[in-house]
Amino acid sequence: MSNLKRYEIIILLLIANIVAFSQDKVFYKDGKKVLCKIVAISENTLSYKDTIPNASIVTVSKNELLIAEYKTGEIYIFGNTASNLEVANSYGNETREQRKERKMKEWKEKEMLLPNGILGFYVAQIPAGRFTVSYERLLANKSIGILVPVSLTYDMLGVLNSSSSSSTSTSTTTSNNRPVQRGVGVIAGLDVNYYHDLKPQLKYFFGPRVRYGTAMTFGGIEYLSVQLQNGIMKSMGKKVVQSLSIGVGFFKLSKEFTTQPGYEPNQVYPSGSITWRLGFRL
Repeated sequence: MSNLKRYEIIILLLIANIVAFSQDKVFYKDGKKVLCKIVAISENTLSYKDTIPNASIVTVSKNELLIAEYKTGEIYIFGNTASNLEVANSYGNETREQRKERKMKEWKEKEMLLPNGILGFYVAQIPAGRFTVSYERLLANKSIGILVPVSLTYDMLGVLNSSSSSSTSTSTTTSNNRPVQRGVGVIAGLDVNYYHDLKPQLKYFFGPRVRYGTAMTFGGIEYLSVQLQNGIMKSMGKKVVQSLSIGVGFFKLSKEFTTQPGYEPNQVYPSGSITWRLGFRL
């Protein structure tokens, strides 16, 4: 064999080693070895995908695996039970920033596998005369959310005041002479939420929120509201999220309601809101 061919073989072996070391590795108990990109390690499974473009994610049980090795050198050894996972390398020399970065990376890998839809319920609004349900779709690796809420509104305060009036009275007005608003109104809207990770499972978000509809509690007025909201969202496991936000902005009555007592035509009024949502990933 000529010296030139020997050099070519050595170069090819070096390139192969460089490629191999730049990838994650998964070792099966049957001896199979896979060079890949590890996506997530959960309680019972490991997910990875090939390094070729548009490769699909493969999820396998930990019972089938022996070792998983990240290209950074982190090694996971899997025992006989799915929950028996130990980290072979030591993190004792990590700085606080390195630990935060590692924890965030591990969470982002797990979050990638979570559903992108959130069905929300607003329990705290029920006593105030609103029954609200929303659906949010997360986009751009869960950094943007498009949320559509729909509320049924009813005059809860008027009903309570009316029930506290004299039982012998047949009037449909409340004890403070405000007419009870019969029927149900509808308020719908749109939120655009921009999410930023504060720590694993905790996000800060901000963005505009728009509402239009009829608020029965406030005399059956029809209005348009525009606010800018800021809040936080906490993931509670794989399925449940909670969010709390504060919004400030303005509202304007539709033309037919500008003659309501206490309101002036073409006037814009300040508005604010505090919103708590209980959500379930779909």
